[in-house]
This record gives sequence, C-alpha cells and structure tokens, in this order.
Amino acid sequence: MKRYLTLLLTAQLLSATMATAALAQSQNERVQVAVDPRESTDQLEEVLVMGIFDDPSRVTGSAHRIDEETLESFRYSDINRILNFVPGVYAREEDGVGLRPNIGLRGASAERSVKVMLMEDGVPLSPAPYSAPAAYFFPLSNRISGVEVFKGPASIQYGPQTVGGAINLLSAPIPTETQAMLELANGSDGYRHLHARAGSAINEYGLLGEFVHLGSDGFKSLDGGGDTGFEKNELVLKLARELGPGRLEARLSYADEVSNETYLGLTEEDLRASPNRRYRASALDRMEWEWLAARANWQQPLFGGSLQVTAYAQQLDRAWLKFNNFAGANIGDVLANPEGPFSQLFVSILNGSDTDGVSGSPDDIRIGTNDRLIEQSGIQGELRWKFGTTVSHALEVGARLHTDRIRRLHDEFGYEQQAGEIILNDLPRAINADNTGWTRALALWAQDEIELGRWLLVPGLRLEAIDNSFNNRLIPAKQENDYLVALPGFGALFSASEDLDLFLGVHRGFSPALPSLTEDLDPEESLNYELGARWRSPFGNWEATLFYNDYSNLTAVCTVSAGCAPGDLDTQTSAGEVLTQGVEFGWNAEFALNAWLQLPIALSYTYTDAEFGESFSSTNPQYGQVEEGFELPYLPPNRANLTTGFVGSNWDLKLTLTYTDRMRDQAGAGEFAADEGSDESTILDVAASYRFGENWTVTGRIDNATDEVYVVSRRPFGARPGLPRSARLMVRYSY
Repeated sequence: MKRYLTLLLTAQLLSATMATAALAQSQNERVQVAVDPRESTDQLEEVLVMGIFDDPSRVTGSAHRIDEETLESFRYSDINRILNFVPGVYAREEDGVGLRPNIGLRGASAERSVKVMLMEDGVPLSPAPYSAPAAYFFPLSNRISGVEVFKGPASIQYGPQTVGGAINLLSAPIPTETQAMLELANGSDGYRHLHARAGSAINEYGLLGEFVHLGSDGFKSLDGGGDTGFEKNELVLKLARELGPGRLEARLSYADEVSNETYLGLTEEDLRASPNRRYRASALDRMEWEWLAARANWQQPLFGGSLQVTAYAQQLDRAWLKFNNFAGANIGDVLANPEGPFSQLFVSILNGSDTDGVSGSPDDIRIGTNDRLIEQSGIQGELRWKFGTTVSHALEVGARLHTDRIRRLHDEFGYEQQAGEIILNDLPRAINADNTGWTRALALWAQDEIELGRWLLVPGLRLEAIDNSFNNRLIPAKQENDYLVALPGFGALFSASEDLDLFLGVHRGFSPALPSLTEDLDPEESLNYELGARWRSPFGNWEATLFYNDYSNLTAVCTVSAGCAPGDLDTQTSAGEVLTQGVEFGWNAEFALNAWLQLPIALSYTYTDAEFGESFSSTNPQYGQVEEGFELPYLPPNRANLTTGFVGSNWDLKLTLTYTDRMRDQAGAGEFAADEGSDESTILDVAASYRFGENWTVTGRIDNATDEVYVVSRRPFGARPGLPRSARLMVRYSY
C-alpha cells in the first residue's frame, strides 16, 4: 500500500472556533485563541459534539481545547508546535519536524510520551498503552480537527496513564452534506504536502475519505552527501449508517513512514559551527514503519441515557536501522570529549575523514536494526445518564477490556569506512534483544457530575486489573506479574458569580509497570492536587491553576532514545519519592479595533519545580547517581507562549512566540555547563492567510523566523538542533 498519491474523498472542514473572551462572544467557553468573526456559532456546536468534554469551562480542573480555527491559522504538521498553545504541557523536540514527539504534562516524563494517555476520538492511540506506550507512531497533525488536553481528576476516566493527564485528538467527522477539500503545499528543504478530504451523507448512510502525504528532503546536510528527509502517508476511511435510534460507524486507517533519521548528534563545537550538519557515520540510518487500525463504534439511547461501545484493533510494524556505537569506545564519551587523544580517532570515523578501517578493530562502527511488532485490541463501552431535579446528576460508567503485545528483535553488525563509504565487514551478527512483552487489562470507571446550586461536585473512581508477562529469549527467562489498583478522584467547581469559577481537585495518579523480568515491579503512583480559578472579565478570559504532584514512586524505563546501553534496555528505574509543583496561567481576549478588524491575544505560562525526594543509583543515563534534592532531567522550569495578530473579513496575520527554559539532560542540582542539556530558546513563527471568494484560501508561514540556533536534546548521542528558519506556502480549495 506504499507510494500511492490517490485523491480520496473527504469530509467537511470543521469550522469550529476557539471560544475566547472576545467581547460580544460567548463568555462560557474556555479557549486558546480568539474567535474569528467570520465563523458562526452553529459551526462551533459541531466540534463540541466530537470532544470528550462538552464545555471546558465546566470541567472541575484544567481543560483546554485547541479547535480547528487555531489549527487552520498556522497549518502545523508538527504536534510539538501545536501543543505550545496549552499551559502545563512540555513538548520536547527531537528531530525538528515532530516525527517522534516527546510530550509530558505537569512534570510527568516527556520521554517518548510514555506518561501521557494519548487518544484519538477517545480510543487509545499509543502503540501499546500497557506494554510499550512509547509514541513512535503519531498521526499527521494536518488531518487533525482539534486537540483536547485535560489534567486533574478528569484524567482518571482515560487511563491507564493518569499522573499528568490525557490528550485526545479529534478527527474530522462524517459531514451531513457533500463537502470536499484539496490542499497542496510546498516549502523550504523540499517540503511538500498533499491533503485531500471529502464526504457526504445519503439517506441513512454517511461516507468520508481522507488522504495526507507529507514529505521533505530534510534540513540537515550529511557529510559526503545523502538523503536526510522523510516521506509519510496516512489514509482514513469512515462509513456510517443510521439504524433506528442508533448509529454504527466503521473506520479503517493506514499510515506509513520512511525517514532517513538518526539518533546521532554532534559535538558541541561542530553544532555551533554548523548546526545542521550530520556525520557520515549515520548515512545508513533509516526508520520504516507501517500502521494499520480498524474500529467500529455503536451509539444509541438506552435507559433514558446514551450508550457508546467501541471495538478497536491496531498494529505497528517498525524497523529502525541506525548507528549504535563503536566497537572500542562509547559514543557518548567521544562526543562529550572529542579533543581527548583516544577520542580523536573515533571523531574522524564519525565524519568520514578516516577511511582505513580494519575489520575487527576497535574503531569498527556498530550499526543495528531495532525491529518491533506492536499490537493492541480491545472493546470499551460508556453509559451516560442525566437525572435529578433539585440535585442534578450526570453519571457516566465505563469499562474496557484491552490486550496489547510487543515483539522486539534488536540486532547489530560491524561496519567500517572505506573511501568514504560505510561497508559491512565480516564480523558476525550480534543479537542485543529478543523478547516479548504482553499485557491484558480490565479497566472500570465511574464518575458523577453532581450539580447542587452553585456547586458542581465530581467524584470518580477507576479500577485497573492488570496481568502481564515478559519472555526474554536471550537468557532465556520468563516472568509474570499481576496487580489491581484503585484510582479515586474528586473535583469541585464553585460558581462564585456569573463570571468567576473556583475549582479544586485531588486524584491518585498511576502509570503501569511495563512487562519485565523483575518480579512484583512497582508501578508509578502519586497523589495529585490542583487549585484554580477561571474569570471571564471584560478584558478577556483568565485562568490560573496551582498543581502539586506527590509521587510515592516515580518510574522510568530505559530506552535507546535515553541513551541506555543494550543490556539495560527496557529495565525500569523506581526513583521513589518525587515532588512536582508549579503554576499554570492562561489569558485570552479579542478586541475590536474597528468594524472589520479584530486583535486576538492569547498568553500561556507554566512554571514547574520538580525534585527527587530520596537518593538512588540507576543505569538509566538520564538519572545516574541521584541525591535527594536533585532536579529532574528534561523538564523546563519556565515555558511560555504568546499568540496574537490581526483578523480581517477575509484575511488574517498571526504570530506565535514560544519561550522554553534550559533543561538538564541528567538529574542534578545547581548550575550546569553550557555544553550540557538543552538551550534556552525563544522561537517566533509567523503565518498569514487570504481567502478568495468562498472556495480558495492561500496560507503562508515562516517557522523560526529569526533563525535561532538551539540545542533541543543531547540524548542519546550528542547535540541535536531545532528546526532552522523554514517557509511554507499552502493553497486550499474547499467545496
């Protein structure tokens, strides 16, 4: 199914707006960016039906929705940039284009997004949420019609990861009338993009088709020449039928990626001299994966309420051929100290200047393939009732039976440089990992929204019964574990006035222990508290939230992306007590400059302080030898975003400015050196669009307009840069 450029049918452009404090707009909708005056309130109601929560302003906790109006303003294909709009979210870059996001919420680890519950339309999205949640697959942001982010007690409905919160992506719905869209884009570094969507409803049937192609030649320059770009495709087909009072919807999805991407970074000196350079030793690095998914959803009225049942199945088959190490040196030590007499030889091998390799010598390059097959399937149901008069209730009960599995096979071969080429030598193949992890889980949850006068009280409970096993074929050895956890939560919202809401919440956070050879491995657990207020004033919507996460046991799994040695992969670190606390702030408004010109403004800010409460030693290089009081790695103390611009009757000009504080790449205390951790960065993106008549829209965007050079990560091997200044031009026709 690869390499198709077929124009498919697809659906309506949701023209939902992001509600704001706009004067003369709805004061009850919590949003990120001001409402476009060209949009109608009827269109706003359509997007609310899709989401998990109906009204973010009535959630007893911090909840945010990025709607399609905001997504259309910038037309990002990188989820990291999209999530910059939301306070409390840490989206760490890695490759500069968002191929493999690292998302964290409220201090929860951003590493491969393993501590965030990722969903699409309420269905688990992570490759294997219990056995292998690392998000090596993520949907193309171009086709997403909205993003919901919620934290606090509301997240216990959407486990198993409930510590930081959950993110729900909204796909385009099947339209109620014939609609279609075609978008073409081109840009810097060979960027290209095709997006086609169309759909219709005929009598009791509905149909939608969508296809997205995204590609680039890459912004990095490989020593000696070569491809550093990527190609991605995604296809979605939906079919629905109305059956009496019920509705059945089936969906098939396919996606693939071929990316010439690497984990190998640069020395500090080389990055500052030529930030977009790539060493010759990574010339063979290549990720390939295919993703298949199917689901069926049934909705109908039942017992005076509504029932929704969804069955789903997904499979991700991925293989990453990549530079692993040298035979006689550690690549991390070489890049950290390239001037050492022992390191200079290996640096010359990296850049291809030494081509006199001898098979079996210490300077041999070790290159291997991490091959993984990940599967998940399950069925979940939710039943909702509203009842009561003096005291009204909105009760939801749900259940999910889920199974997921990962099969790992990691090998390694010896290579050497000859005449500037990387050649396979005669060393035998080495197997670094050959194992299978499997989990079966039953989750039950209940939540009741009790409205009593000015109070909205929301008690909730989630139960997780987990049974997992791990089979290591290298040793060989097997281990089975099972456990049951109860995750209570409580939220309260008090309407102090028509314009002021106060809320508080407490819940037990949880992240399951992944299958491993360790017997009775402890999961991650915490007690999470939040206290906040929302004020709808004449000068915009304001929100402030204090959060306090008290971990009794913070966990981390050793991964290649963290820089772990092959023998330590998939082992878990139990870091014990950790305290994470901070504040989230948001403000948004829209001001009418005159009858035809609006000025929207949105500001978000997050401060986070996170420290270990006890000392321990870990083979995970992000931790190492930890002392009580050390700060957590890859967690920015300060993060802020400002989005503003001008909106006219048929055009808009918007800019977004994102500040991210420095992050250390290993647990520690006090100041850390300039050649350690990530760089402080302030990134400016600018976008403008113009509508021609009813059907045509032209959008232009410049990312990193000031061309700031900054290190986003030093894991696993060396410094890697963020995206340099890049331009995009998009033309869209919609019917």
